[in-house]
Amino acid sequence: MLRLKRAGIEPKKHILDNEVSDAMKTMIKDEYKMELELVPPGCHRRNAAEVAIRNFKAHFLSILAGTDDDFPPSLWDRLLPQAEITINLLRQSNATPKVSAYAHMSGPFDYNKMPLAPMGCAVQVHEKTDKRGTWAYHSVDGWYIDTSAEHYRTHRCHIKDTKSERFTDTAQFHHKNITRPT
Repeated sequence: MLRLKRAGIEPKKHILDNEVSDAMKTMIKDEYKMELELVPPGCHRRNAAEVAIRNFKAHFLSILAGTDDDFPPSLWDRLLPQAEITINLLRQSNATPKVSAYAHMSGPFDYNKMPLAPMGCAVQVHEKTDKRGTWAYHSVDGWYIDTSAEHYRTHRCHIKDTKSERFTDTAQFHHKNITRPT
């Protein structure tokens, strides 16, 4: 609810399935002062949240299918922030169908500030001159995790050797497959 309020959105109705607890029903009605509606049992199509979950699962599975062959499966959760951004950029807002869900919640997406790249793809991360030795390699191997919302044109990558994350503004991407439009 806090995230919605920050975006200036005040929901008036909450639609849930039948598996909600009485405490949650009370909280929705009393604390948030919202109307509550339960969908019929077994009818997941009518619950917008169930449809959104199904769509996100399909989107996230396609992201995982596109990761590099040696991308560690244990890092899957690090891909979630950018996966949420990309699915919300792709789908329209229910309240304002002419804009994306991302634009409705956060305003227009600035592709210059936050460039997007294929999540989980292999990258060569540039080592800055003050962080490497005189005869050391100029880059290290890693995987792209996501774009940084706090930095300008900066990527967050997981470094193979150190098993740690690093922010970088210079990376070479090694995509598995890139199709070119004809």
